[in-house]
Amino acid sequence: MGYRVQPIQTNFANDNIALGIEVRFDQPGVFTSVYSTEQQALNSLKNLLLTRIGERYENPTYGTNLLDIIFQPNIDELKSDIIDIITIAVNRWLPEITLENIDVTTNESDPTLNSDVKVSITISVKERIFSIVINANETGQLTVEAG
Repeated sequence: MGYRVQPIQTNFANDNIALGIEVRFDQPGVFTSVYSTEQQALNSLKNLLLTRIGERYENPTYGTNLLDIIFQPNIDELKSDIIDIITIAVNRWLPEITLENIDVTTNESDPTLNSDVKVSITISVKERIFSIVINANETGQLTVEAG
């Protein structure tokens, strides 16, 4: 018995087909659809960084320990640990994203900082540059902004 191979559509530039959902819950309704590959990559990065290792059912190695370490005391190794955690996770789980730069700023290095730790991540997806900024306060509040 033979099988017929069906061609697979590789052009996903259709404005009517959503590629995923946006990782934010501050608007009416529950989910906002994402239609571009670049926006989906940004949302995948946010999802990866905000998921703790062991949190995802059926995929216990997905995620990072970023949420556990970002609120640790401000020591010299904190910056390098944050950079290592992000780099290892992105290289493993998001091969479509290229890390361009990771900058970690703390209150000790910049006293004018509004948060205790600020992580600025610059990435490229399909030759377009994007940035994500994570701010962590001593009260345990974490904000993620993408641009």
